[in-house]
Amino acid sequence: MRRKAVYCNRLLVSSVKRRLGKPVQPTNAESDAHNYQRLIKYLPEPIFVHDGNEILFTNQAGLKLLNITEAEIAENERGFDFLHPDFRERSVARIQAVMLTDEPNEFLECKLIAKGGEIIDVEVSSTRIRNYPGRGTVIQTVFRDIRDRKKEEEALIQSEKLSVAGQMAAGIAHEIRNPLTSLIGFSKFLKTKIDQYHEYFDIMLVELDRINSIVQEFMALAKPQANQFKQHDLVKIIQNVLTLLETQAILRNVEIRLHADADSAELLCDENQLKQVFVNVLKNAIEAMPNAGLITINMKLRQSGGLWVEIVDEGVGIPLDQLPKLGGPFFTTKDSGTGLGLMICYRIIEGHHGKMDISSVPGKGTTVTIFLPKNG
Repeated sequence: MRRKAVYCNRLLVSSVKRRLGKPVQPTNAESDAHNYQRLIKYLPEPIFVHDGNEILFTNQAGLKLLNITEAEIAENERGFDFLHPDFRERSVARIQAVMLTDEPNEFLECKLIAKGGEIIDVEVSSTRIRNYPGRGTVIQTVFRDIRDRKKEEEALIQSEKLSVAGQMAAGIAHEIRNPLTSLIGFSKFLKTKIDQYHEYFDIMLVELDRINSIVQEFMALAKPQANQFKQHDLVKIIQNVLTLLETQAILRNVEIRLHADADSAELLCDENQLKQVFVNVLKNAIEAMPNAGLITINMKLRQSGGLWVEIVDEGVGIPLDQLPKLGGPFFTTKDSGTGLGLMICYRIIEGHHGKMDISSVPGKGTTVTIFLPKNG
């Protein structure tokens, strides 16, 4: 009875100290947990300590990775809420497996969902921790942010695709061009010699012209790019392109607005090649709006020495699963397209040491973002 009274008195004293603002000595378990958290708090790799699906602690790098605060972690302790649904089942199996050994499991690729919905590519590895203060055995999971590596890999793959396509294009165009010239010439000659079936000759010539235009695109893809570099004003280049496309835009009741944060933007480039890029992108935007709409071109000169051009339309958009395929040979969202035009655009921008990205929301429109360094 006396021991119980002493224990109650201790609780009372502890409670009074808390109310008076006097520090209460932590238990050994609390002290050990605090020391462990201090040890990993500022490590550069994101680390999560969790008991099954319950997050116990996240270091600063982990908070930054998910764009959240400690308070938000406390409110939402369920770690699987941050895992992409496609990887949750596999993650459960890996956690169960790591609980059976003291060895960490190998790093595997995974995806997280940060605050705001951003999908983050990571590599993840877990290991069990015995005798974690107040919990017993828990899991420590380490993440590696591989978004930059993924972008570099995608850029390398795209570059290799363009190189291979260029080599193929040269061979195919050479093999097709000679017999094609003969077919077009003899078809026109026979049309003048035969008094009937002219409608069939017309159809043949239209289709032959279409084949010839595809061969021309192959030739453009095969040519070495960016070998006529001179100083040009990108604002004037785009204004000239708008003049060329003005009639086509009017016929489709499409308005094009240009917003530039400078009156001129000089850069080292091949003028004709950049015109080809902007003609192709803007034609795609116009054709994506069969029932009228607005195209907005935003030009921004960055202090880092580069130019950003953003072309935004209000068209039908592109399904999410098709975006990664854009720029590949013969992939197109048009009924009569070849996909080579966009591939040529990628090749030209790459030849200028720039970058082109395409994002889209089906039913709302597409945004093409082009970056060009000022010095080429």
